[in-house]
Amino acid sequence: MAEDKGMQMFLKKMIPKVLKATVMGLLWFFLLYALPTLFLSELVEEVLPGYTQLLSIFAIVIVFFVVVSELLAGTIFQYAFNIGKALVFMAFFIYALNGGFIAFDLEFVHIEADLRVYLAMLLTIDFLGLAKSLLQAIDFLGKKTERQLAI
Repeated sequence: MAEDKGMQMFLKKMIPKVLKATVMGLLWFFLLYALPTLFLSELVEEVLPGYTQLLSIFAIVIVFFVVVSELLAGTIFQYAFNIGKALVFMAFFIYALNGGFIAFDLEFVHIEADLRVYLAMLLTIDFLGLAKSLLQAIDFLGKKTERQLAI
């Protein structure tokens, strides 16, 4: 009987989280993959070959972290995955921007772009996200310890 009530409480807690994670995952997938590939796939593939694959990988990574973050909301693991997300995005941006130098050919023109400043801005934003997640994890653990001491 007690085991049945425990399962009911678990389901009451998890079903809304699963539904919210599913809706958020579908929304982000639609915004980051379906719309761009619908409107820009041919144009981007002509100008920057290989970036369609990077776009799909980016969408998959974001959807994964959004769903996991929603499912683990209210736990320390949410912050651990946010830290992981920041690290994955740093590596992804470095790879996608080829370390800050982009080169491609348009018919008879070879174009090279130095995007190191933009890469530095993206990495700075990700470092701030990493620091924010670390501070949130410390705050979460501090509050949890205070609640245990108050009891």
